[in-house]
Amino acid sequence: MKSAGSTITKRKPLGEILVDMGHLTRAELDAALAFKQENGLKLGQALVALHLVNQSDLAQALRAQGTVHCIYLTPELVDPQVARELGEERSRQLEAVAINKIAGIVTVAVEDPTDSYGIEVLSLALNAPVLAVHAEPDRIAQCLDHVFGAPSLSAPLESRAAIGPLEARVELELASELETEREPERGDRLEAATAQLVTSLLEEAEAAGASDVHFESRREELAVRYRVEGELHGTTALARTWVQPVLARLKQLANLDVGERRLPQEGKFKAELRGQTVDLRVATAPTLHGESAVVRILDCGRRLQELGQLPFDERQRADLERLIAGGGLVLAAGPSRHGRTSTLYALLQRIDACRRKIVTVEDPVEDQLTGTVQLHVNGRAGFTYARAVRAALAQDPDVLLVGDLRDLETAEVVLQAALAGKLVFSTLHAPGAAEAITRLADMGLEPYLIADALRGVVAQRLVRRLCAHCRRMEPPSREIAARLAPVALPDRVPAAVGCEGCGWSGFRGRIALYEVLAADARLWDAIRLSGPAQRLRELARGEGFTTLREDGIAKALAGETTLDEVYAATARG
Repeated sequence: MKSAGSTITKRKPLGEILVDMGHLTRAELDAALAFKQENGLKLGQALVALHLVNQSDLAQALRAQGTVHCIYLTPELVDPQVARELGEERSRQLEAVAINKIAGIVTVAVEDPTDSYGIEVLSLALNAPVLAVHAEPDRIAQCLDHVFGAPSLSAPLESRAAIGPLEARVELELASELETEREPERGDRLEAATAQLVTSLLEEAEAAGASDVHFESRREELAVRYRVEGELHGTTALARTWVQPVLARLKQLANLDVGERRLPQEGKFKAELRGQTVDLRVATAPTLHGESAVVRILDCGRRLQELGQLPFDERQRADLERLIAGGGLVLAAGPSRHGRTSTLYALLQRIDACRRKIVTVEDPVEDQLTGTVQLHVNGRAGFTYARAVRAALAQDPDVLLVGDLRDLETAEVVLQAALAGKLVFSTLHAPGAAEAITRLADMGLEPYLIADALRGVVAQRLVRRLCAHCRRMEPPSREIAARLAPVALPDRVPAAVGCEGCGWSGFRGRIALYEVLAADARLWDAIRLSGPAQRLRELARGEGFTTLREDGIAKALAGETTLDEVYAATARG
């Protein structure tokens, strides 16, 4: 059984990192290595045992090394229900605390995430894959006491002589210190704790492959949820007292107005998560129980793909190759976060950037394209989409990509560029390829100008991909057969089951469904006459056009996804 925390990448040795950081001398490292060898310990354990470094220094070095995921563990991060699944006796015996469960994977805080045997025991005990993260032992103990209770700590200080004079004196001194602590110092400690908390949550989200992190203010708590492969997963609930500090920290990172709580705000920032620089976008909004926020991890798990790597069929790929051969407007239609930009980037990579100048206008720039001039929209500074497109056209481009057609002004500029012979790519929110064309007319563009400029449309949806290890063939349900009628389904179709590798969900990753509409003379005539989407679709089907649902059914029968996923993604009305 493999666990999520058992694969360790070879990096710079931990001891060398501690020496570079100034926490350790070369002589101390040699002594610790000898002590480690003599006593059969790991280096980190030897260093702490010899009092050469403390747990905070060790966590800092492990974070820099990047071989394990380190978090600043606090009781607020722990989902008590998940922690209790491991049980108090086993948790204390293994010195581990189960933090939360995301997409079937349980995050567990331990002192040594590289202990493959210990992680294997945890995985067996929880009957689930485990993502092991490093936390300081005293913080693990604190969280275990928070979840399971520590009777000796619940009594009043005056009646606790049984715990020993030293411990009682330390607690009394700590209580006195907290009472006399100055407000600025208390604020500094809260700010530092909040920064650590937010960083830990974002790092955990990135490790889980989340695309978005939702911070939702509720009546009694601050709920934190991750969106993984398009599905929302509950992670943990923080005490309501964290609402204001966490939201303020997110605003501060995104350079937003911390004092403004009545209006929505949007911003972006870069962060170092698990040794990698990640772009994040923050959107806040006032809600019934206080402010909420969504943090979008813009490049989580996404890499530039070539056209041949995307799951188009041969006819669709051939149509796309023809669309980029000349000038005109090419649209990518569908909801946000369904791969539209990835498709347009793949098309751009088919164009020779040495012979043709390529300029993009994006908000934000999602990936760096070699040989391409990329403009970043900044609405707060007055650099709007329409203004950015005009600036891009002043750069004398042969090919222009505009991230989104959000308003009539931008659409008019884009259409004029396409009519001038430039190859223009853009995205549009529309349920299908034919609907994208009528959406342009709804925005206020003249139908005859749309017809003259349009080259074609690619519409797409992302659905969950079946796990290749556990999928099996089953008879289709009567319900799905009725929903997809009059399509004739075979006696047995691929179905999701669930295994350890996919977190018992039956799915692993996502796959795109496509429809590619290449404009021709008959379609242009229908557009000039303001033909409805249904009429445009009928004309396209006469030329061999494949709808999103038809493409999805073909991929489902090939074992890539399920018919239920296809129906859910393509159902309309």
